[in-house]
Amino acid sequence: LAGVEVEAMRFCFDAVSRNSVLEGAALDIVQPVGQAWCMQCAKTLPLRERYQPCPECGGYQLQVTGGDEMRIKELEVE
Repeated sequence: LAGVEVEAMRFCFDAVSRNSVLEGAALDIVQPVGQAWCMQCAKTLPLRERYQPCPECGGYQLQVTGGDEMRIKELEVE
């Protein structure tokens, strides 16, 4: 939900880490389930991708309330 294409990010990480100090580094991506609030039926629901309809009422007026952030959680350097 953060707008990041995970496979593209993995590909780019592998490409830039080759023959550099990053060679051998691991990229661990955790994709949490998103959460949204439906403005039509006032239910909170899990959200796998943007622009999906509400499973309760079929409405598309969903406000994302979680799972759309992206951050580096940990960086280990030896």
